[in-house]
Amino acid sequence: MTSEPVLMHQQEVRRQAMLQAMQLDVWLPRQQLLNAAQSRDYLLEWQAVDEVTVASGAPVVQPAADSRASAPAAASVARSPRSEVRLSVRDRLALAPASSNTKAATSATVADTPLEAEIVTPPSAAVQVEPIPRFALQLLRAGNCLVLVDLPTGEPFQSRDPDYQLLKDMLRAAGLTDKPSLMRQGAPIAWPMLHSGSLMHEQNAAAARACVRDLLTVELQAEPALCIWLVGQQALRFANLDDETPLYSVQPFAEDAQLWNLPSLERVLEQPLLKRDIWRSMCVVRSLWQVPHE
Repeated sequence: MTSEPVLMHQQEVRRQAMLQAMQLDVWLPRQQLLNAAQSRDYLLEWQAVDEVTVASGAPVVQPAADSRASAPAAASVARSPRSEVRLSVRDRLALAPASSNTKAATSATVADTPLEAEIVTPPSAAVQVEPIPRFALQLLRAGNCLVLVDLPTGEPFQSRDPDYQLLKDMLRAAGLTDKPSLMRQGAPIAWPMLHSGSLMHEQNAAAARACVRDLLTVELQAEPALCIWLVGQQALRFANLDDETPLYSVQPFAEDAQLWNLPSLERVLEQPLLKRDIWRSMCVVRSLWQVPHE
């Protein structure tokens, strides 16, 4: 279970990403303000990306000049230009909760260490950056179903596109309208959203999944739907809770809606026999969106 400090740090990272996407400046306190509510320690210790580096290498041993050596001098760490690795905002926030414990442990070690030598252990060197997912998804509505489809080229559907014609055939076979309406004024859901700034590298797979699922939830709240078709690998990955979900399976979603997982339209065009599998699955799950006649 995620601890409360770590959860608060993740929420702060997401809050700053949203504000930056709206082109709003983010201001953080540098010290406690008079007659103001007490600020969180990790906010006061926040540093700009260009100011935070981590030195890699073996522990550094520094002899003390005399018994009057100051504590800052004892805690200094030698840095090598070749070993500096810049930390992302999320990584710096992850290190923040442990900062107080690290300082306390360092003080206890210095107190117990003989005056001839003082040992300081630098933080871990390597911080692996998760690659940023890149995809574009088209969201449509057909009757009481939402349809989320991969866009391999990133361009919205055109009426004469073969993959769009195939999608219309699938909707017609499902007993739905073959003239789906484009949601979000036809604008695809593109990721990443930020292409610059200090939070650009925080747009990992977890953030992409949260964004896609939030957008689907908003659409369901605006106008309910009984089933959400997920067409293509990227739609399956980021609308489901798991990275890998079996094809033709049905997964629960918010607002009593169900997710139906399908192969991409391009794959079906390349392998026409997949139409048979889609039809067999459709015969099983079509009751999800069919409304019985009175």
